[in-house]
Amino acid sequence: MKKDVIQRNLERLIYSDFAGEKEPIEPMTEWKWRKLYQTARENGIGSWVADGIRRYEEDFFLQMSPTLHQQFLDLPSDKDNERLSKYQLQVDRKASLLRRFSRKSLRTYANDIMQTIQNIEE
Repeated sequence: MKKDVIQRNLERLIYSDFAGEKEPIEPMTEWKWRKLYQTARENGIGSWVADGIRRYEEDFFLQMSPTLHQQFLDLPSDKDNERLSKYQLQVDRKASLLRRFSRKSLRTYANDIMQTIQNIEE
C-alpha cells in the first residue's frame, strides 16, 4: 500500500526519536496538517506527534499556522504505548486489506457478480 503524505509525515513525527536520523518532512497544506492533527487527537497519539513537532521545529516544510502549531503542542502529554500499538495495528490492517483487494481483483470480482446476475436473469 502506498501511504499518503499525511500518513508518511505522521509516522515521521511519531518515530522521529527512535531513529538516529530524521527523515525530512514532506510539504503539506494547512488542511492536511489539520487532518494529521485530527488523526493524532482521535487516536490518542498526540503526545508522540507533539514531541515530533518539537524535534522538527527547524524543518522548512513544517509550515502551519501558529494557532495550529500551538494546538499540536497543547495535545495531552501522556504517552500510552497501548494506544500507539493499537493505532499502528489499525494502519497495518488497512494496508493488508488494500493489498488483498487490488483494482484488478475488484474488477474481476465485479465482473463475476455481473455475469452471475445475467445468468440468473436468463
